[in-house]
Amino acid sequence: MVTVGQRVAERYRLLRPLAAGGMGGVWLAHDEAGDDLVALKKCAVPDGLTRDEQDLFRVWTVREARAFAGVGHPNVVRTLDVLPGDDDPWIVMEYVPSRSLQQVIDESGALPPARVAGIGLAVLDALLAVRRMGLLHLDVKPGNVLIADDGRVMLTDFGPAVTTEGVRALATAGIILGSPKYLAPERLYDGVALPESDLWSLGATLYHAVEGHPPFVRDTTAATLLALTEGPPEPPARAGALVPVIAGLLRIDPEARLGPEAVEEGLRAAIRQPSAGPALPAPAPSTRADPAPEPVASRPAASRGAGRRTVVLAGTLVVLIAALVMILVVTRPGRQPTAGPPPTSAVQVEVAAPAPPPKGFVWHVRPGEFRVALPQSWSAGQSGPFAAAGPHGTPQLSARVVSTPLNPVAMLTGEESTIGLPGYRRIRIVDQPDDVWWQKATVWEFTYQRGGDTMRAMQVVIPDPASRKSIVLDWRTPRTDWARDLTTFDQIAGTFSSLLGE
Repeated sequence: MVTVGQRVAERYRLLRPLAAGGMGGVWLAHDEAGDDLVALKKCAVPDGLTRDEQDLFRVWTVREARAFAGVGHPNVVRTLDVLPGDDDPWIVMEYVPSRSLQQVIDESGALPPARVAGIGLAVLDALLAVRRMGLLHLDVKPGNVLIADDGRVMLTDFGPAVTTEGVRALATAGIILGSPKYLAPERLYDGVALPESDLWSLGATLYHAVEGHPPFVRDTTAATLLALTEGPPEPPARAGALVPVIAGLLRIDPEARLGPEAVEEGLRAAIRQPSAGPALPAPAPSTRADPAPEPVASRPAASRGAGRRTVVLAGTLVVLIAALVMILVVTRPGRQPTAGPPPTSAVQVEVAAPAPPPKGFVWHVRPGEFRVALPQSWSAGQSGPFAAAGPHGTPQLSARVVSTPLNPVAMLTGEESTIGLPGYRRIRIVDQPDDVWWQKATVWEFTYQRGGDTMRAMQVVIPDPASRKSIVLDWRTPRTDWARDLTTFDQIAGTFSSLLGE
């Protein structure tokens, strides 16, 4: 149970709840180390999952969260850190004093088309920034659009599956993630997610904002899901110049929906002419074959009708994300899941014939110690203890060889007692954590002060059974860059190969 005044990770003091939802709550918290206000989200596993489904959900939640490390955009709420826990992780985000678009609608009713168009432009920009990273949002809705006190429009609450691989892995287990009133039809047809799926949800959000209610309103969740697969909603009555945009986004076939350029053009036209807008051209008829649905754990399904695709409703678990605020979430590398392909950065290196490094990386070899690939822009010392750094001096990576301890946790705890770093705070010392997929390892994480900055560090002890020695990797970066830089560490760690046994 989470309570006011509770401390998380020995540094974040919970002040008051900001939002609540079916998958955990969001809290305003005081960062006692940085003396800042932050938003903390506890990422709870949804009710109704089997133990195997819970494990699968946690694995993909952690792995998918890492994908947002590199996204930076003024219309996207930043994620600062992820805090591992015994059960569910805590996500640390920037605190944005704001109201959600849902709150604005609840308080003021339907909004003018021109204002809604301006909000839509900001959300579209955020979605395009995410798309450029090869990612999806998958829960665009009024509750996840923030109207900041300073006027900014910001997208929040990225779902726990944000890549096509993650969506497919969860859908195969019968888990479909999304809010039913804003869920794109293909999510139910095939259990897949596309960039066009986010555009459908944007259209549903615009409809809600300008009409005062969602496009599909039914008495039950099942009825809502079935309604959105059977045809377009009732035409909006108050949308004015937004009518062509909304109609073009809420087309059943994702290939028939308006593209981002046409959406932007229509939104800008609605701002210029709020009462009437241009008739956007209808797309050419789709030539895509109507595929048969992929089976979902051989569970029962409700039919859309003769000649139409099967919609997985009855018997399939539909996880409704009510207020999940997992924005650009990043964490340390996650264990290999039970479904889906391995991460592309996990390059298995053969000692005799090293594979090509990932694109943009070069091999660095310490004979008799290890081989690792580093980004081309990094600098690395050629003599003495191994040390490397990014182009601006951070992140920093060093490595040393030690005799494999009988108890790595005890070894690190002993080193902790003499570390003597200003402002030192332990995050964790743990043997073989569940969220390290690329090696058996012991991990020590901590923060400390350097100059006026808070640094975050991670030491990873990797044993080599053949030599009875271990290599200790030491990773350090400013705490504000931790989430972003962990993606680089993930790539580097995936190429690591011990040469101690040679």
